[in-house]
Amino acid sequence: MKKYWKTILISLVIVTTIGSYYIQLAMASKNDVSFKIETTSGNKEEIENLILQADYQSGNTHRWLYISKDGSTDRFRRPFRSFIENLIAPDEPSMFQKYIQEHRNFMRGKDLYPSLYFEDEARLIYTDISDNYGKVIQGNLLTFNIDILDKNTNDSTSFEINTPVQASYNWMNVNDIYVEDGKIKILATGHLINGGVELHIYTLDESNKELQHDAMIAKVESEEGVMPRIRIFNDADNIQNENYYLYMVEKYKNQKEDAEPETIPSQIYLYNNLNNEVEEWTIPAELKPNVESMVLHGADIFIPVPSANGIEVNRYNIEKKQWEEPVNFNYPSTFNDKDVPFLQLTDGKLYLVNRIADGHLLFIGDLRTGESLYEGKIIVDNSENRDTDYSLNIQQLDIIN
Repeated sequence: MKKYWKTILISLVIVTTIGSYYIQLAMASKNDVSFKIETTSGNKEEIENLILQADYQSGNTHRWLYISKDGSTDRFRRPFRSFIENLIAPDEPSMFQKYIQEHRNFMRGKDLYPSLYFEDEARLIYTDISDNYGKVIQGNLLTFNIDILDKNTNDSTSFEINTPVQASYNWMNVNDIYVEDGKIKILATGHLINGGVELHIYTLDESNKELQHDAMIAKVESEEGVMPRIRIFNDADNIQNENYYLYMVEKYKNQKEDAEPETIPSQIYLYNNLNNEVEEWTIPAELKPNVESMVLHGADIFIPVPSANGIEVNRYNIEKKQWEEPVNFNYPSTFNDKDVPFLQLTDGKLYLVNRIADGHLLFIGDLRTGESLYEGKIIVDNSENRDTDYSLNIQQLDIIN
């Protein structure tokens, strides 16, 4: 019996831990707040695959929630996940749940960032850059790891491409993947050890498994008292091909603590993946104060401008090289400094969540026509826990196909 005591003890610990987990889960669920979406007008199919990631707080109670047409669930205690799954991956982005369920072997061990993936009807491609604990030293090898899944056969292939780097970086990160005609193009930001920043497009030849070209499309030099940055305005959650990249080269003067940094005049650029050309792009002076909310979708650059009665969306078409007529969305609001509206532009649509008197407005509109597609309210569902003094901050909106 003595030789089994360790096994028995470990088994008891595991059983007790799992039992305690589910007991706490059941007890906590009785007091959890839950939300539901009430449709006011429009097409209910607009929220069929919509998931909101939200942060709820009331007094000392704090919850991280997923809210959908079916109600709300705790992001760290989802009923459809096992105890072990919650320990291993407690909060993977909801957009990856389908990939994990359908391609578990392929997804194992991969980082869950949309910028690392490309998908079409036939394939799912994952790319990342290996480094030595973040640092990449000039002359050493930079390694691109490529994993390609054939979705029809469920077979996958993997390969590495190594190339010497021409500078020393503190770290590098992949911003997007573009795939066309046997070429894999990786948009990557390199943060130089001397404090500067570079933006590269690495073109990999899929058949020859070699680096075909390294194009540096932007660089900000390090200067004393100045903080450099390259900001990209493409939709970070889009894992389809983007024909254009919109990015801004910025510099900030270091300021005293709690003071707003002073921006040195910056320049915006457009990169065309179809012809590998870069051109400067100028934003109108009246729209510059709203540059923070600018986003590129397809061949359009959108700049939403909030007003007392709603939002005016300005649109520039890259291929026509012209500004289109602005569209306006009107919606009820109790806007104040505490309740900042959530706004996201995705797949040609405007998604807005804003505080109103008896809950939160969920509004969906067509970016190009200004048409209201859906209006609803997000309200507390369980009547015993109804609370009007709470904050609900929407952090991200996902469309799960």
